[in-house]
Amino acid sequence: MQDSSLLTPLEMEFIQQLTESAPTPAEPEPVLQVDAARQTAELLASCAAKEQLTIEAHIDNQRLTFKPHLVTDAHNTPHLELGVPQIFEEGSFNRAWRLPLDPPQPLLRRDGQPSSLEIHELSLSGLLVAQTAKASPPERFSLGLDIEDIEPVILQGSLVRITDEGMLAYELALDEDSSERLQAHLYQQHRKLYPEAHSL
Repeated sequence: MQDSSLLTPLEMEFIQQLTESAPTPAEPEPVLQVDAARQTAELLASCAAKEQLTIEAHIDNQRLTFKPHLVTDAHNTPHLELGVPQIFEEGSFNRAWRLPLDPPQPLLRRDGQPSSLEIHELSLSGLLVAQTAKASPPERFSLGLDIEDIEPVILQGSLVRITDEGMLAYELALDEDSSERLQAHLYQQHRKLYPEAHSL
């Protein structure tokens, strides 16, 4: 009867010697695990504490730039809180977003009465106004803007140019309080004009 084994006894012995002398598999080296979420949170918190962190949202041709602030909750746990964003129009060059006012809104004198300057477009850096009185446009003004708040925001403007349409372009100089209040007002108006961009 013919042996049905595929390997000869000599070949079997050789294979057995190989398996017995094979080195024991080494223990796998420990894998370095990084807690990326914790490290990222620490980095973000550090940047926010130094006011070096911004978060941007792009909506059509507009950019909203948020500055997160590091705050601590009731359990003494730090977390990031978004502040009111600055809004920019994107194009060949970026500029502050301009809120169109229709109908135009008059700037207010100190006694609360309307002045002869009516705002047609308003931004954090400037405004476009029309003058209702027949007089030379003021080079500078310090007037109030009614933003449905406790008191008007005081705007101080310097005439930059007169447009081809006869509109007056003014650059704004704002103190910190007026700047924050105007920025919050512009953001609220942006939310009303573009509700779909601010919905979750």
